[in-house]
Amino acid sequence: MTRRFIRRKLPSVILIVVLQMVLSSGCERKSAVKLPLGYYPSVERITPVGTNPTVGGKKIAFTIYSDDNYEIYTADLDGSNQTRLTYNDTNDYNPAFSPDGKRIAYVSFARYSGNNDEIFIMDPDGRNQVRLTEDAATDGGPAFSPDGKRIAFESNRADGGSIDADIYIVDANSENEKRLVGMDGDDCCPAFSPDGKRMAFASYTASPDGVRSNIYIADLGGGSQKQLTDNGFMNSNPSFSPDGRLIVFDTNRDGNSEIYIMDADGGNQTRLTNNTFIDIEPVFLSDGRRIMFVAHRSTTDQLGIFVMDLLKRDLKEGAVE
Repeated sequence: MTRRFIRRKLPSVILIVVLQMVLSSGCERKSAVKLPLGYYPSVERITPVGTNPTVGGKKIAFTIYSDDNYEIYTADLDGSNQTRLTYNDTNDYNPAFSPDGKRIAYVSFARYSGNNDEIFIMDPDGRNQVRLTEDAATDGGPAFSPDGKRIAFESNRADGGSIDADIYIVDANSENEKRLVGMDGDDCCPAFSPDGKRMAFASYTASPDGVRSNIYIADLGGGSQKQLTDNGFMNSNPSFSPDGRLIVFDTNRDGNSEIYIMDADGGNQTRLTNNTFIDIEPVFLSDGRRIMFVAHRSTTDQLGIFVMDLLKRDLKEGAVE
């Protein structure tokens, strides 16, 4: 199936490609996690359905297909007390909590006119929904900066709505918009480092063997970029650990999509999940040892939200291959 930018962030397409964004709590203490782990971490399912997880303090936000379109929900960290936030007759999805948990940026599809996505912001209870971007092109993948003052997002506006997207940044009040990353491919999934000095992202390119993607890290001060993955497969949805030392991501290098982790310089790439079904969209929790992600576990199972604990071994699995 051909990957199209305009559809990338819809949860129905996540089965094939990717989706996400990441927030950190601003916690600077060092994690006890050391790579490589040498084992698969324990995993617990916390919601029966849901995609696009994001963490804000003691709450998570995510997307559920409801009433014939996608809507945004919140819940406690253990998946309890689910609350629906959006009730629009269009798709609302891809939520991103601000670091203080007081705002949620998200994507809304064709709310007013035109066939495109735009970035909105709302309170964590669903009130005060405000449009942030307004362009004929498609905008998606919002991610707050660590200070909560700016929002990075992906957009194909540079080439008049072409398939390839670049990464932009805008103030949370919709001022001072500018392009941050503009590689030759389709750039997506921006994720700020906890100190706000770097940004991890994925870039998709076409090849004779199909579409491939790799994860890069950009220095936001000097503009230099470094490629972190290079294996000829899909690598996407990066998320920094709270101390900035590690990056978790998803990749299909093993034949199906699995969760991997690596040092922030690309070293020690380590597999964290070992399933015949999909594991995608990882994001660190504020304690630095737990990772929330999306998965399903059978052909009849729906995508739901899981949490792994990096410091607890899954007794059902053997050593990492």
